[in-house]
Amino acid sequence: MVIDAVTIVVAILLAGLGMFVGFGRTLRFFTDGIFGFIISVVFCFAFGGLIASIGPVAEGISWLNNWLGGVWSFFATIRLATIIYYIILFLLVQLLRSLIVFGLEKLFSIDVLAMRIINSILGAALMVVAVLILLLLVFAIFALFESSGFIQDMLVKLDGTFLKTLYVNNPIDFTQIFAAN
Repeated sequence: MVIDAVTIVVAILLAGLGMFVGFGRTLRFFTDGIFGFIISVVFCFAFGGLIASIGPVAEGISWLNNWLGGVWSFFATIRLATIIYYIILFLLVQLLRSLIVFGLEKLFSIDVLAMRIINSILGAALMVVAVLILLLLVFAIFALFESSGFIQDMLVKLDGTFLKTLYVNNPIDFTQIFAAN
């Protein structure tokens, strides 16, 4: 099928681009800007509660909420210390993400033959995987509007293709988040 052939060609071109650009720069591209912001927000959403439940952190948030509540009861109502905690966590995640990416980028840019080969191979793999994840996210958004004519037409055109299999078996599912109660 033509769509499958185009998908393979695009994957090969992405792998080639990833090999040319290398792992470090590909990683920086996919973790800077809006992608980096989204990564940090998702991390804070997924792990913020777990980190906040650690003894000293929980005690600090509780103490600050009580103290701020004593200053003005409205602060206790909105739990200002919890908001401050998440802002600080977000900033720390942004800083840590930037430092890790910077370090990995420098590590993989070492001008040694073995590192250049590893950099190219990992760059190719990361480019293909990152674009695949973005495609899965787009498909998950499309699934929210599956009853629309545009999506129905797209699905009919994709019948019997790898992309349709990917769409049907997408591990990312936003429909439960946005489902009507």
